[in-house]
Amino acid sequence: YRMVSTNPTSDCPTTESERPLSTREHAVRSILTKSGIRCTRPRLLIYETLCDSKAHPTAEELHQTVKQSAQGISLATIYNTLDLLVDHGLARRIANRCPGSGASRYDADQDQHIHLVLNDGTVLDAPKHLSKQLHDAIPQKLMDELAKHAGVDALKIEIVQDSPSSTEHAHAH
Repeated sequence: YRMVSTNPTSDCPTTESERPLSTREHAVRSILTKSGIRCTRPRLLIYETLCDSKAHPTAEELHQTVKQSAQGISLATIYNTLDLLVDHGLARRIANRCPGSGASRYDADQDQHIHLVLNDGTVLDAPKHLSKQLHDAIPQKLMDELAKHAGVDALKIEIVQDSPSSTEHAHAH
C-alpha cells in the first residue's frame, strides 16, 4: 500500500510514490470531493472497492476485502463511510428481507436498474435491457401519483414473486 500525505491545497491525500495517480484514482477523488465528502485514504479505498464490486457486499464483506489492502481500517469506519456514501447519493443501501440475515447490502451503481434478491440473500443486477423494459412499463403518471400519495419525491418499488421453486424479490430503482 502506498504512503500518502495531505496536500495543503486539497482535502484529498496525494501519493508519495513515484507512480503518478491513475485516471481512475483522480476520478474517484473528484467524485467524492464534488459530492461534499472529505477525501481520506480510507474513504477513497472503501468507495473504490464498492465501485469495483458487482456482488452488492454487506459492510462485513466489504471490510474483509478492504482490510486485505489496508489492515488499519475498522468495521466502524466501513459502516460510517457507507452511511456517508448513501447520504450523499453515491451508494444505495439494499435492505435484506431474507430470514436469518438482516445485513444490508450496498451498491455504488447509481444507474436506474433492478435488483433481484434471491432466497439466500444474494443480490443480482437484472440485465439493463430488462430493467429498462420493466421500468418503462410503469407509467410515469402512476409513479408520480404513488409518490404524491406517499408524500415523497421518489419511490423504490418492490415486486415479490413467490413460487414453489424459488422466491425472488425485485427492487426497481
